[in-house]
Amino acid sequence: MKKNMILAFNRVLLTVGFLLTGCFFAQAQTFIGTMGNQLWSDSGNWLDGLMPNSESSYVTISADVIVDQNVNIGTLYNSGNFSLTVKERYTLTANASIIWGDENDFILEDKAQLVCPSPVKVTVKKKIFADDHLWNFIASPVEDDITPSIENGFLTEPETGYALYSFDQATAQWNDFKESPFVIEKGRGYLYANALDTTLLFEGKTIGTLAECGLSYHASNGALAGCNIIGNPLPCNAFVDRSYYFFSEIGNSMIAVPFSMGRPIVPCMGIIVQSKGIEDAIVRLDNGVFEQPAENRGYIEITATKSDTPTEILDQALLSFNAGDDLAKYQFFEDTPWVYFTKDNQDLAVLSIDSVDALPLKFKVEENGSYTLHFDLKELNLNYLHLIDNIAGVNHNLLNTPDYTFSAQVNDYALRFKMVFDPHYGVEEFGNEAFAYYADGMINIVEAQNVASLQIIDMTGRVVVSRKGNATNCISTEGLAPGIYLLRLNNGNAVRTQRIVIE
Repeated sequence: MKKNMILAFNRVLLTVGFLLTGCFFAQAQTFIGTMGNQLWSDSGNWLDGLMPNSESSYVTISADVIVDQNVNIGTLYNSGNFSLTVKERYTLTANASIIWGDENDFILEDKAQLVCPSPVKVTVKKKIFADDHLWNFIASPVEDDITPSIENGFLTEPETGYALYSFDQATAQWNDFKESPFVIEKGRGYLYANALDTTLLFEGKTIGTLAECGLSYHASNGALAGCNIIGNPLPCNAFVDRSYYFFSEIGNSMIAVPFSMGRPIVPCMGIIVQSKGIEDAIVRLDNGVFEQPAENRGYIEITATKSDTPTEILDQALLSFNAGDDLAKYQFFEDTPWVYFTKDNQDLAVLSIDSVDALPLKFKVEENGSYTLHFDLKELNLNYLHLIDNIAGVNHNLLNTPDYTFSAQVNDYALRFKMVFDPHYGVEEFGNEAFAYYADGMINIVEAQNVASLQIIDMTGRVVVSRKGNATNCISTEGLAPGIYLLRLNNGNAVRTQRIVIE
């Protein structure tokens, strides 16, 4: 009887709307669930077969419904005690509002999205898959604090099966939930892992499509100064107004995303951003893309892997040709290799440049072994790109072969590599027979044990430095003007020459 009364009322409402406006009825549809399968996409579940057909549609829910497609409407109204579930990977957009009782179920499955300016009480699900080494940065997409419990999936038995940490920027310390329990707050990111499959439940009111998160900065924290772990506080994809890190899919490395890329942060996802100082105390997140460069000039993605596991990315660095993409380098896994740039005495995971002839690329490892660097040109069309290996004396053409495999030791110098973009820059000094490299104000001789004598000659032909025997191992360039010099090495059997740039 109740259902028949609702249907009759809706038909009267549509008729009156048509008489008053002549067009209102085309914008109003009612889900009645006639087919019994609860599917939004089944036209048989809609009154008179009329499905929502406009981003301004007024939709009335008169039966439990499952949203199994992307939906873009104006207003969503629950006419009774009915439930709604948005299936995994689908998005429900209500451009005007959602009129929904707090006691009625509104469920977003894992990776589902809700885009709506008005708040609504929801339950958002986040799947966590069992893996002893799989870490996740998680975040709450609702306004209310979440108290971790067995009921909402955070805590599992046995207790050793889960790990939950928060990060305190003031002390640069991780706080273990098992030692000192805390609540999951909106806008903050948390480190989580579980040895069991579990589904985290976030229940509370949404906050629309725009949010701000507070940042802190403590200069005394050294490399971690300004390192903030925040989270997407929205139940929909969000964009952030700066570069950021997120965890790789296999949870063993941090992936840097430049601001110019405009990559969204999915619901329930935590990220790492950098505060530039105490005056930089707010980060904005929005469902819409922030203003991007007028012309995206692209970037180079450099990934490091062990040579025997080339698909498992262990670290990454980006060289961006767009301004404002700089991002500090943070080390979260002590036993992984490190690829990075240096600018103004700061180590960076993302370096922005305008134009350059050559650029040092730093690399260091915590374990001896064979490694591979892969160079992926993103939206770039370069005519020349070579990698110089100062230790091996190799000049490698990255445009022909974007992978470079080499042996690395823990005591190797960090300034091992140089990326060269100009075919007229340093071709002679970085030939396949290179025997020396310049780093940190020193000229280092790779084959010093075989050296009888070494001369450094400036471009006028004047010998500015002369050394013999063991004195040629490492030569300071203090007092030498920046520029191009010729090295002349005598190993007792032959004389070799190499041009080198002193910076």
